[in-house]
Amino acid sequence: MNAVRTMIAPTVLAAALAAVAVGAPAWAQLDQRAPRQQAEIQQQQDIARQNALAAQREISAAQSRYDTQLTLRSLSDAAAPRSTEPTLRPTVAPPPRTPSADDIAADAARMDRMTDARLAESNARLREIAPAR
Repeated sequence: MNAVRTMIAPTVLAAALAAVAVGAPAWAQLDQRAPRQQAEIQQQQDIARQNALAAQREISAAQSRYDTQLTLRSLSDAAAPRSTEPTLRPTVAPPPRTPSADDIAADAARMDRMTDARLAESNARLREIAPAR
């Protein structure tokens, strides 16, 4: 009986050690999830807070630019001499000239000549590559 007990004791001890060795990392991983999630949530909140502050800064800068423009405009209006004489409107540009029928016919004839010249050049190049039989 003593021999059986000496054989069982190391086996039980080895099994217990194996269970602790296998179970400990899993337990440690469960413990790390909660702090990691909290840190992630805090990081997201910090990013959102920083984005909100940046947006507020942009709004404030835009409002300052607008106020500055209004002030400068009022200063330039106050400094400009006021004339009591009526001012004339600028002249209106004449409407663009539309091409006449002769211009259109001349353009069409020129395009025909250019097309014929390009076709003749292309045919000459093809004849150089493969002579006619």
